[in-house]
Amino acid sequence: GAISAIFSKFGGRYSGLNNMKQNSELVREINNYAMRNGMVLGLFGILSLLIFKWSFALPAFSTLFGIMLLGSPVLGAYLTIKFRNNVVGPDGTFGFARGFLHALFMGFYASIWVALAVFVYLQYFDNGSIFAAYGHSLETPEMQQYLLQSGVGAQFDSISGGKGAQGIVDAMQSLGAATYASMSLYLSMIFGPVISTVIGLIARRG
Repeated sequence: GAISAIFSKFGGRYSGLNNMKQNSELVREINNYAMRNGMVLGLFGILSLLIFKWSFALPAFSTLFGIMLLGSPVLGAYLTIKFRNNVVGPDGTFGFARGFLHALFMGFYASIWVALAVFVYLQYFDNGSIFAAYGHSLETPEMQQYLLQSGVGAQFDSISGGKGAQGIVDAMQSLGAATYASMSLYLSMIFGPVISTVIGLIARRG
């Protein structure tokens, strides 16, 4: 009985170590797929920001930007389901935690790509053009009428010390490239767990 207890004790420890190794390999697998899929999602996010910039000159692109913004979680779900099918096949069991972690890691990696692109573009290439385009869009007769009727114009005057919409634009431009780049990371940390929970529920199977 004593010998059996000893073997049982050491066997339990071995089983625990084996489970830890399996969990570590599982997380490594999730992370590897998330890095690759995060690049795809990040490129999609960068493209949506380009569409946003062009929307100042081509108003129809505003609708396209909205569609792409809402489509980002859909793409994330698709990539997670594709990951599921790659690792467990068309009929294998796939737990919630696996899909949640993949979506969470993927979203974080995507936000890094977006943040890098935003910083490089604003710091070295934009030269204030996007803020100038935004300011110009606020000066159109339609927007001026909307600002007046909605009371937003008065709020702009209050915030900017009487400088109106142009004062807001100047304040936005003064924030710097690093501030806008970091917003991608902050948004990922705030909304990532919520979106990943939904994707994890959608992707789970068995």
